[in-house]
Amino acid sequence: MQNKLFLWLHMHQPDYLDSLTNKIILPWVRRHSLNGYYSVPSMLLKSEFKANINFSGILIEQIKRYQNGEKDVYQVYEDTDPESLNQSEINFMFRRFRTPYSFKSKRLEYLREKFSKGEKLTASEILDFQVIFKLSAFAPIDEEIIEMRNKSLHFTKQDKEVIISLEKKIIDNLFVKYKELIARNQIEITFTPYYHPIIPLLLDFNSAVKSKPDAKVPLVKSNLLEDAKAHIERSLKIGKETFDIEIKGMWPAEGSISEEAVPLFKESKVKWIGSDEALVKSIGLGQGIYNYKNTILFLRNHSVSDKIGFIYNKMKPTDAVLDLKHELEKNGTLILILDGENPWEYFENYGINFMEELFKSFNEKETLLGSEAIPLQEIDHFTPGSWINGHFDTWIGDEETNAAWTYLIETRESVKSDKAIEFILKAEASDHFWWYSDFHKKEINFDFDFLFRGHLIRSLLESNKEVNPYLYYPIKRFP
Repeated sequence: MQNKLFLWLHMHQPDYLDSLTNKIILPWVRRHSLNGYYSVPSMLLKSEFKANINFSGILIEQIKRYQNGEKDVYQVYEDTDPESLNQSEINFMFRRFRTPYSFKSKRLEYLREKFSKGEKLTASEILDFQVIFKLSAFAPIDEEIIEMRNKSLHFTKQDKEVIISLEKKIIDNLFVKYKELIARNQIEITFTPYYHPIIPLLLDFNSAVKSKPDAKVPLVKSNLLEDAKAHIERSLKIGKETFDIEIKGMWPAEGSISEEAVPLFKESKVKWIGSDEALVKSIGLGQGIYNYKNTILFLRNHSVSDKIGFIYNKMKPTDAVLDLKHELEKNGTLILILDGENPWEYFENYGINFMEELFKSFNEKETLLGSEAIPLQEIDHFTPGSWINGHFDTWIGDEETNAAWTYLIETRESVKSDKAIEFILKAEASDHFWWYSDFHKKEINFDFDFLFRGHLIRSLLESNKEVNPYLYYPIKRFP
């Protein structure tokens, strides 16, 4: 069989809708919709490259919220007339609005420095700040955006209206681009269970111990089979409704799988799933396409996948793609699975040049869709784990992660109604536990702590249950 490149890009953002206020408190779905979610299909449409694109159910739902006219808090302040903003709102903007790593603006630096010195900003300066922050979200594909970026300062209210209009147009038509690629048989759409939970942990905390014997799991037991089923079925449903297709492939959240989880996936007629090569290293195997009990298993090449995410942004696109071709020759069919949104903000020109070089360098016969794959080998067992070091310890095993799981399990046991359980499902998202983990102790982010506890509080309120007082106090602590 000819060596082929298998690229699978995972698109996901957690639910940023605050359960207590019904406000979208963070802007990342909207901003990624103007960047990775838009640039990837835009660049694919200019090529013959075949790729696999994954969406979590909650990401699709959130994009649709914007399509229905909802706004996040950041967006409200971005769009407000500068003369209508009070000082607290201006403070919020300058303290919270952060641009991508690769975005540079001397005007923005000047305005931030002026604010930090306590100097009063004029309405025109605040307008510049709003517009430049808004522009920083866009992949530089459309001429209007490129022209605005070149202008760099002294923006007008009409300029802002043009950007707001283009933002709406891109988001409103986002799924259209993917459907065009589907019609060309150039992409295969896959899904992640709805709120992005770690399914093996929902089924049994002991999966963490099987993966890493010294793992310390909570003293309560998880037995959330029905929740796991709900995440899978709901994601399949919204994916089918959105793209008008039957979805056959699934990327389990964080590549987290176990032998107990695979039969659950098969019940939903999932034909192929993915994870990391670390799961078969104990039996002397590595990256590749395997058949595990009639489920096709794509195990990614860890180091080369990470090259795209963390190394190629420091290289010229031609050199990076040449290196990738050498990796393909060395490894045979190459399984690459990575985030489809986060890497591009670290590339020059938001990854546009790299994507263009990558996608034009391989044609449809050299690239592979999941449903086209033929397993190279059968396996009858594997070690449970994830795509992060082959373990689950990013989401369980530390003091704060275990406390969060304990709060969740005990709250889940006390609520029964569908409305209440909905907020439990939200709380089961992996993203909350990611930020509680000791691995991220130095990255202080209380937003996810706030959202997590809000989901549990709302679940209890929906059940007319007394809210446990400890839920009003942060789980996350300063290092």
